[in-house]
Amino acid sequence: MIEYPFMETTTMKFTVEIFVAIGLILAFVRPKWLLYFLIFSLLEPSRSFSLGNYVILGTINVKYYEITLTLIYFAALWNQKRELKDCLPISVIIFIFFAIISLWKGSGIYGESAFNQFRTFYSLGMCIAIPLIYKDSEELKPLLKVFLFTTMFMGLIELLGLKFNFISSYAFKGVRYTSLLSATQGAILAMPYIYIISTLRFYKHFKVPTLAAAVYCFLIAVATGSRGVLLGLIGSTAGLVLLMPVKKKIVIIFVIFLLGVFSFVFAKSFYIKRYEMTLAERFSNLISTKENTARWRLDAWSQMIEDIREKPLLGTPFGTPSVFHVYDAGIEEHAPHNEYLKIARYTGLFGFSAFMWFLLGIFITGFNKLRDLGESKEYYELTGFLICFLFHVITAMFTQAFTTMDRSPIVWGIAGIIILYTLQNNPTESTAYN
Repeated sequence: MIEYPFMETTTMKFTVEIFVAIGLILAFVRPKWLLYFLIFSLLEPSRSFSLGNYVILGTINVKYYEITLTLIYFAALWNQKRELKDCLPISVIIFIFFAIISLWKGSGIYGESAFNQFRTFYSLGMCIAIPLIYKDSEELKPLLKVFLFTTMFMGLIELLGLKFNFISSYAFKGVRYTSLLSATQGAILAMPYIYIISTLRFYKHFKVPTLAAAVYCFLIAVATGSRGVLLGLIGSTAGLVLLMPVKKKIVIIFVIFLLGVFSFVFAKSFYIKRYEMTLAERFSNLISTKENTARWRLDAWSQMIEDIREKPLLGTPFGTPSVFHVYDAGIEEHAPHNEYLKIARYTGLFGFSAFMWFLLGIFITGFNKLRDLGESKEYYELTGFLICFLFHVITAMFTQAFTTMDRSPIVWGIAGIIILYTLQNNPTESTAYN
């Protein structure tokens, strides 16, 4: 059989252009539909709708999810429900300014490599797009339901696929992609658990199925074997308990105790093939500095800190390879698996300070809004989103949460939802909790 790769490429290119044309129409008439498609494209196992490449200007490979984000940003500006200046923190502007300086310095030396490292921050625009597109939190409800069901369904497909070998969640046409069950990508599965536990008291008619969904998401997130996800679950659960009233604290602690006991029993018999050890053995090495990946991170972080010391103010230009020596492994060149060190390295302490100012601002304005909300339904919803974002802030210390391709749009989307809550009016008496 004769293959025609040019014809296949041309057909695929034409198909993408058709989808872009449809997306552009939706940007004018149904902008929220683009967000539903974004969720589907980021979570479906093949990642063929998000991580595929579309070539522009002859050499630049644009990921499909970047095209979707561009359409969402255009839709947000065209259909904005509030002023752009109200949704755009000054800290983000300052951070982007120093990032552009790093890009400008790196582009003359490393060319396209500098641009490729800079573009990983493109998803940051989601924190601005959400409060522009949505008028209030009530309009978010359909999107949240779609995210919950899509996450559970796609997670189940991948779990069954790995268990019974009838579908490959890790490869599509020979290209390896990260799945929901692949290490820290399991952070996506932890978010429904956090949000449901926070708002459980308001599910009057479906409380048992909803709680079962939360337990399912918790267990499957733990089953990924990611220690970063485990630490994120521990930290976010502690934060959730602190923000809940006394009765709610007791319920959460009891639920977590039962989940912990079950997880411990489950972990002793659950074997993870890619790590060649049981889940219990994987987590037992949580704080061991001699374990391979822990040793790798310490060596990488040490080199990143040394790079920051050499160029502390404006940082090392984008495109500069991250080279470090690993004990028993030699010289390696990989991402440092610590977003804070990476941002400080490439944008300097000025850019890093602006970025941390932005993160702290989200929590400060969010907690201030909680005080205004009182005992209302919106209080528990906003708490759930704040703790979800805290979860990613924690995992960002051990992996790439803010810049990874198939996770960062969701992370920054949560930040956008928090900003939306802080901008909308206080709840009416009809939504107050009695």
